[in-house]
Amino acid sequence: MKLNSPMRWLVMVFLAFLAGCGGCQTGSSTCDSSRHGTQGCECRTSSASCNAGLACNSGKCEPCGGEGAVCCVNAAVTSCNGSLMCVMGSNGERCRNCGDVGEACCVSSGNQVCNPGGVCVSGNCQSVAALTCDDTGALYAVGIQDANLCAVRVVEVRARSAADALDCATSSGMLSPGERVFEVPGTPITDYEMCVETEGEGRRTTSVRAFGDFEAMRCTRWTRCGDVGCTSVAYGACTP
Repeated sequence: MKLNSPMRWLVMVFLAFLAGCGGCQTGSSTCDSSRHGTQGCECRTSSASCNAGLACNSGKCEPCGGEGAVCCVNAAVTSCNGSLMCVMGSNGERCRNCGDVGEACCVSSGNQVCNPGGVCVSGNCQSVAALTCDDTGALYAVGIQDANLCAVRVVEVRARSAADALDCATSSGMLSPGERVFEVPGTPITDYEMCVETEGEGRRTTSVRAFGDFEAMRCTRWTRCGDVGCTSVAYGACTP
């Protein structure tokens, strides 16, 4: 069947439109290989990667790092914009606000923390008021340390006495596995400079966070000396 001149012209215009679209078709969102890695198109097949500011999600490149968006990935490390945090949910890893009550805990120096008035429980910030032992009690600041006695964070609880505050912090569910309370409420976290010496690396200055001198020494020996241990550990920066 021959096409008359007007019909032939329309067909040619339609084919030219498809070619100008780079092969993109509504519904399939298939793009020409030259556009792989750009927004709305397929991820690069060689590395499943996308251009900066985009992330590969279900085979397509979409904006990443914003509130509710997929997390950006660089060298297998996930990140989000500003103070947003990459949190695993039912729809995969997404960027969320963190730190406030009802939100995911923020990650600071490897520790999970919340803004004042909240405490991290199982990855989410809960209200300290909801975890109090006595609504009419005094407010106690309780230090939390890990199994190596390195300081992790300070939480506030209401209790009738310091001893009750320690019991409250221990039994209320605010401790992660391996964590314990420091026995003196109201003790601030201190940054300690320590001089460590190993046979392989010699002397070097490092720092740890702890609630006391003994805890700083224990934290240093268990986390800064490696498998072979330190030949010496001293308080303060190393001197020439």
